[in-house]
Amino acid sequence: MRFPLALFAALFFSACALDGSYVWVDDLSASALKPPPYKVQLGDQLTVNVWNQAPLSGEVLVRPDGNVTIPLIGDVYVYGLTPPQASVEIAKKLTGMVLEPNVSVSLMSKREATVSVVGEVQASGSYNLRPGEGVLEMLARAGGLSEFANKSRIFVVRRAEGVRVRLDYDKLAQGQGAAVQFTLNDGDVIVVN
Repeated sequence: MRFPLALFAALFFSACALDGSYVWVDDLSASALKPPPYKVQLGDQLTVNVWNQAPLSGEVLVRPDGNVTIPLIGDVYVYGLTPPQASVEIAKKLTGMVLEPNVSVSLMSKREATVSVVGEVQASGSYNLRPGEGVLEMLARAGGLSEFANKSRIFVVRRAEGVRVRLDYDKLAQGQGAAVQFTLNDGDVIVVN
């Protein structure tokens, strides 16, 4: 028997809620409220430019295994790195083959970032994330809170960091507190109890 994704997510995250661990959005540092630097994702299209080495430069696809293939050196693992970090990794592999390799990596196109919304909302699901979008906008796209929602028990689960951030809907809607500056990241899950 196959479970629907929304049911699985609701069961999983309600189990996570049992331990009660979370941090209030107002207790986060200013740097935690801002989006992190972009990290290379699977399916991204990158442009690799090796200065003065046209045969080693070009567009590459980040494969499902997290690698890109560069002529002369083969596979380089770039998943989860920022573009400048990916440049350093490629330059390391070129050392000894190219005299003083100067490498730049830039993002040509990326896969759509998504955020899931589950729990007491009108339309649970996965939504494409627009740059700079916050919790209030995402809740609006999910049709708003249901009549059974507990407005003071809204959580953003950051699986990559292993943290749950708690928000209060009334403070958010009134533009009060740090929740206004809190932006969503790719892969976040909003859970409304």
